[in-house]
Amino acid sequence: MVWTFFGLETAVRGLRGQQASIHTAAHNIDNANTPGYTRQRVELAASQPIEWPSLFKTAAPGQLGTGVQVEQITRLRDLFLDDQYRHQNQYLGEWSIRQDALDKIAAILNEPSDSGLAKVMQNFWNAWQKLSPEADNLSARMQVKQTAIAVTQTLNQTAKQLSDLDADLQRSIQAKVAQVNSYLGQIATLNRQIAEIRQVGDQPNDLLDRRDLLVDELSRLADVQVTESGGTYTLTIGGQAVLQNDTFTALDPNNLTVGGGELKGYLEARQDVAAYRAQLDAFANALANGKMTVKLAGDWTLVGSGGPPTFPVDVTLADGRQFKQGDPVPGDLITITLADGTQIATIPQGAQVTVNGLNGLHRLGYSLNDRAGDFFVSSDPGQPITAATIAVAPAIVNDVRNIAAALTTSPQNGTDPKAAVKGDGTLAITINSIKDTKIDFTGLGTATPLPNGTLDDYFQAVIGGLGVQSQEAERQVANQEVLVQQLDGKRQSVAGVSIDEEMANIIRFQQAYAASARVVTAIDQMLDKLINGTGIVGR
Repeated sequence: MVWTFFGLETAVRGLRGQQASIHTAAHNIDNANTPGYTRQRVELAASQPIEWPSLFKTAAPGQLGTGVQVEQITRLRDLFLDDQYRHQNQYLGEWSIRQDALDKIAAILNEPSDSGLAKVMQNFWNAWQKLSPEADNLSARMQVKQTAIAVTQTLNQTAKQLSDLDADLQRSIQAKVAQVNSYLGQIATLNRQIAEIRQVGDQPNDLLDRRDLLVDELSRLADVQVTESGGTYTLTIGGQAVLQNDTFTALDPNNLTVGGGELKGYLEARQDVAAYRAQLDAFANALANGKMTVKLAGDWTLVGSGGPPTFPVDVTLADGRQFKQGDPVPGDLITITLADGTQIATIPQGAQVTVNGLNGLHRLGYSLNDRAGDFFVSSDPGQPITAATIAVAPAIVNDVRNIAAALTTSPQNGTDPKAAVKGDGTLAITINSIKDTKIDFTGLGTATPLPNGTLDDYFQAVIGGLGVQSQEAERQVANQEVLVQQLDGKRQSVAGVSIDEEMANIIRFQQAYAASARVVTAIDQMLDKLINGTGIVGR
């Protein structure tokens, strides 16, 4: 049964419903440029009509509507698009970091350029070539020393820069992990607040927006996955649950497992740095000790020790005869016998020797002072030669006369010969040929881009591999940027605020509000007539 003020209450419901819609539209307009904000909408529904079927229902026919009521205020958000966006955003974060790291590695290696390792190595070989026709010229020997020092310093500096880059990447990992943990703590706090609001039946839209924005930021840093079921909100990183409702587990930067995002990019970037540093170590080790076979550019003198000499390395003579390291020199090659029985042999020009790098070849020759030793050494005694430790032997740094340029020597006063034959530069010619000699890079303790080849081939393979990796990273970043922008555009088409649309809605809600207000006026006039204009007969 309809009561006297029924129509007035119906109109007031209309006023309240349209007023809520106008306020929500205003809230949308105010946050049109707020990052992470989701457009909201008032869900209106017809309120329960009368009379509702019950035991006390009157006999009056039909149901009379009672107006409108606000069901809830909802966010217009597509969870599927959120998942797609976060999935692609993690790859964008990963490849962006790798691209940046590879660009820094390329800048460190500085190739091709007029000041990089390739140019420094060319100057080194040119110095040996210049020394060969003037083996006794101390100025030419000084140039060999200085270019050798330039080679070692370039390798040392490059290795140090790669080490510094690795340290920077590690510090960045720690900073990003701290950022992730901060986000997890904020999300846990929001989850607690969201649960409290939901317990009283309200929809915490703005808090949900803040939480989703934090998850979006997390997706750039790591492979975050969100599941929400049965009132339980779970967030996983690297396949491990790191947050459940308002409880989270902080990530450990020293024991990190992630499947994507900037954190994975940093981990892979550190692997890239380690790989190129190892390849540079292999280059330095191969220069000093890499196994290779070269042809001697002149006659080679071998001196026995109180008897006939033995071959110090594997040798193939020009006539085809082959000898292993430690084999005695055949008698037909013995040319001189000293008073103490020491025999001197002359190995004819054209013999091929298998030596361990420039050091092994340098030890075959004779300096102006003595028999030659290693040309390159490790600055860390007892450790292998690497890009970080390679150095010119102190004996050569202190006295360029200790550089071996000759393959031949001669008896001096009937004693054991030590000094080179004056003007002999055949070893310098042979050392210069290393630049065109294939070296065995296997067994140097690391994966190398080439199993064998010249030093230049090897270094160009390293630079070429870096170029390919850089181009791939650049392509991946460009692709992911397009995908992320497209997905974000789709999300904004659903969740973003359109000022024009909201203004049109306000006009629509305003007209509806005005119409409800006009109904209130009409009912007020009806009630005024009923209350003040009736029941006065007989007064």
